[in-house]
Amino acid sequence: MRLKLETLTLVAILTLLFTASVCKAQDAKPKKRLHSPATVRGFVGGESMDNFVIHARKGQTMTVRITWRKEENNTATFSVSPDSDSNSEALAGEQSENGKRWTGKIPKTGNYLITVTAQPFAHYTLRVTIR
Repeated sequence: MRLKLETLTLVAILTLLFTASVCKAQDAKPKKRLHSPATVRGFVGGESMDNFVIHARKGQTMTVRITWRKEENNTATFSVSPDSDSNSEALAGEQSENGKRWTGKIPKTGNYLITVTAQPFAHYTLRVTIR
């Protein structure tokens, strides 16, 4: 009886570890590298997101714009943040055009992450420039 309990416990632990590693692998969608000026067309929906990384130098100005094909009541949004792999300094900027455009001054040389999401889905065009 004790051996059966130990076997079941071991199977439960291994199942938990396997499930956690599979979930992490599925969430780790690779980042696509961009070079300024960049125009990207894509599709995103559900709980997925598209991640892009771009390198910028301290003092440069980054501008990001998003447009999307209107289908029902869909929306597309983006966020810009320091890429956790390279730096951690906060990134301030100014939104305009109802959140469709963002401009900010780069505080530190490094990689910056742009994440695109949609509700519930969107065919989008993302434009990024650094000057």
